[in-house]
Amino acid sequence: YQRRVHGDGGAISSGVQRNPNMNLDQKPLKFGVEAKLQPWGHNIREGFEWLEGPRPECWWTGKRPVLGECPGVNERGYITSLPLPHLKAGGFTRQDVINYFDNSWTITEVLFSALQTQESFFRPPYHQLRHPFAFYMLHPAVFYINKYRLAGLINEPINPHFEALFETGVDEMSWDDMSKNNESWPSVRESVEYRSIAYQRILEVLKSHPSLEGKESVTLRDPAWAVFMCFEHERIHIETSSVLMRELPLSLLRRPENFPPLHASAPSESTPFVEFKNEFITIPGGVVNLGRGQNVDSFGWDNEFGQTKLKINTFQAEKYLCTNAQFWKFVSSGAYIDERYWTPEGWSWRSFRNAKWPTFWVPDGPQGLHKYALRCIFEIIPMPWDWPAVVNYHEAKAYCNWYSEQINKPCRVCTEAEHWLMRDSSSCDENSGPFRDPVLGKPTELKHNLNLTYGSESSVASFPPASTGIYDAMGNVWVWCEDWFSPLDGFRVHPLYDDFSTPCFDNKHSMILGGSFISTGNEASIWARFHFRSHFFQHAGFRVVSGE
Repeated sequence: YQRRVHGDGGAISSGVQRNPNMNLDQKPLKFGVEAKLQPWGHNIREGFEWLEGPRPECWWTGKRPVLGECPGVNERGYITSLPLPHLKAGGFTRQDVINYFDNSWTITEVLFSALQTQESFFRPPYHQLRHPFAFYMLHPAVFYINKYRLAGLINEPINPHFEALFETGVDEMSWDDMSKNNESWPSVRESVEYRSIAYQRILEVLKSHPSLEGKESVTLRDPAWAVFMCFEHERIHIETSSVLMRELPLSLLRRPENFPPLHASAPSESTPFVEFKNEFITIPGGVVNLGRGQNVDSFGWDNEFGQTKLKINTFQAEKYLCTNAQFWKFVSSGAYIDERYWTPEGWSWRSFRNAKWPTFWVPDGPQGLHKYALRCIFEIIPMPWDWPAVVNYHEAKAYCNWYSEQINKPCRVCTEAEHWLMRDSSSCDENSGPFRDPVLGKPTELKHNLNLTYGSESSVASFPPASTGIYDAMGNVWVWCEDWFSPLDGFRVHPLYDDFSTPCFDNKHSMILGGSFISTGNEASIWARFHFRSHFFQHAGFRVVSGE
């Protein structure tokens, strides 16, 4: 494996189930020829050879990812995330805000510099459930302009057509809710030009708005709240875009020079299956206060505010996240394709997709041999048996049902409240002040695989355990929870983004907690409460627990 495995460029249709971009034996695409024959091929223009290879200077619309120019670029030239701004009076300066903006903006452009040729921007994902990258390149920038106008920070649009076309993303309602993705999109050059204008317009606000001096706290009703909302919205799309890239053919990607490397635990050569021993430890029950109340130490989405008190019984949890080695046993035994382990909805999804193994596992040989490599964002690597298995909620539930049989013990994934009880005591102590949330400051020692320190998952034993004995209580991958996404007591919609949470209080969105290696800012916060449909793929895995 030298990790550059090409995918084909064949037509995507509703007949395709498993991701066709995950095969080792696919041939390179003849760029541009087949693309023009696709339903979205009318978006391909002449004269975009500059999208092959490293990006030219004209690509960078803000700070270039250069040490000393862009905040967050380290001595090795890799860009990582700055700490989440502390919004209390005296907790930040105007320059802190500008630096955080530049860091966010440039991480986006570094990530998107991976896309090769126009096809990568206009080709829809294989599952047809999300927009192509042409949308996500401009959506965060448009969000800044629209929300700044709504908050009264600016008065005029830049391009009303773009600000309508790129205003709203999608949340598919089902695994078979196929969108057609035949939209006519602006050229990549037009998108770069818009981003360049937007960057300057945003920077003008950051340099002049009186609430950003840091002398007074920024509150939920302050117009400057929109500034931090836009930062965190962009950071959500950094992560979700990286997942969509992980689903693309590798022939359409090139690892950016400034993107953090794989974690050192990534294997350099293939090894046979390696057993991984996980064990249950007891987590004492207790009273858990979910939510931050009305505390505004840092930016939070509306669903984080309010508070719900729950009394939780003692339970057991495996000390490590479920690993690829553990999940391989489920797959290789044939249980993955046995209906009795799946929920009815999960089985319908598995059957529709004809899934026989996790989506980011790459078969290395004929089916039934059960030899696999692992697709990361930009490369395929030999299977890291001690990395967490990246799966959706349906797969996690099916595994737990099978595992219950193997150990004669009822198993499931954790709940939101149990997740809090497994965390380090330092983050749960309400008397510890705002910096119990480690993402607010630079830690003296690296305790979590968070904040884009690395460009991949890591071994589940790479980082020290929490005080509870649990490894990866935060970070590495998100963990799926049993809870449907729901409001906390005292929840109130924020007027600047009234449909961020409420459409998803529908008993169809499963919660994910803890953040992943590429979660930055608010996503990496202890307060983060995110959610996706149960069939959705994110950098997410699970932890097995047992208890009522």
